[in-house]
Amino acid sequence: MPGTDCNPIDAVLATFLESPVMIIVGSCDDGLLPQVARAAGAVVDRAKGRVDLIVSGWQWPQTIANIGRNGRLAVTFARPADYVSYQLKGRAAIVPASAAHRQRAQHYIEAMTETFAELGLDQAVAASWLVDLEPQVLRLAVEAIFVQTPGKTAGSMLEPSQ
Repeated sequence: MPGTDCNPIDAVLATFLESPVMIIVGSCDDGLLPQVARAAGAVVDRAKGRVDLIVSGWQWPQTIANIGRNGRLAVTFARPADYVSYQLKGRAAIVPASAAHRQRAQHYIEAMTETFAELGLDQAVAASWLVDLEPQVLRLAVEAIFVQTPGKTAGSMLEPSQ
């Protein structure tokens, strides 16, 4: 299964991905024109090597369309306090948002609003980044994980933990 052989998601990374981190979703159309969106939360399934990303279908219809057409997805998770960051790449499919996904999105929005406020960012500035209207779920089968934290290891593939 993708994700489980090359770069499994360990417990520490799973906790990070589900914590209050910025989630930037990158897709492209069939002509490779890039599209950037933001997710309103993530749910990690370590056993299956996948991550569900809750995305506003209202705010990011082009991203939803891109995934529906080609499934290509790259997602960057960055902690705003120190920019510890990871990028996950793979193929995604669109699945219906469950009650648990909607609840995760609400919890994420509350936690991120608090995180940004603690960092001095006005709530009005961040509000457009934290939208879960018409939630859609992009189910990413993780094929590769990269360290993106600024520094000497940025861009390197994350080695599986032993």
